[in-house]
Amino acid sequence: MKNYALKWVLQRITATIMIPLTFWFIYSAISLSKMSYDEINIFFNSYVNSLLFYVMMISMLLHSKLGLQTIIDDYVTSKKISKNIKGALNINAYMLMILITVFIVRNIL
Repeated sequence: MKNYALKWVLQRITATIMIPLTFWFIYSAISLSKMSYDEINIFFNSYVNSLLFYVMMISMLLHSKLGLQTIIDDYVTSKKISKNIKGALNINAYMLMILITVFIVRNIL
């Protein structure tokens, strides 16, 4: 992705999405610390909570991927090393997105 303006916009969009989800997650984490195992299962089997958790995780991964790519573009001078690091970063981010999707869908069904 060479379009730096698009990267900038996507990073701002993911940051905006994460603001309310962070408050939800902190509130939920505090609530989860007081719940039993069965109550935690009920919490994550809820479609709303699973969807909010999924959106938060995906937006966090996209946001961090974009931020790390910017850092690599700014500070890594070797094209070969930069390309290798970005390739590893993309593989890692997309594999995590696939795993999160599989686990959330499997948990809901």
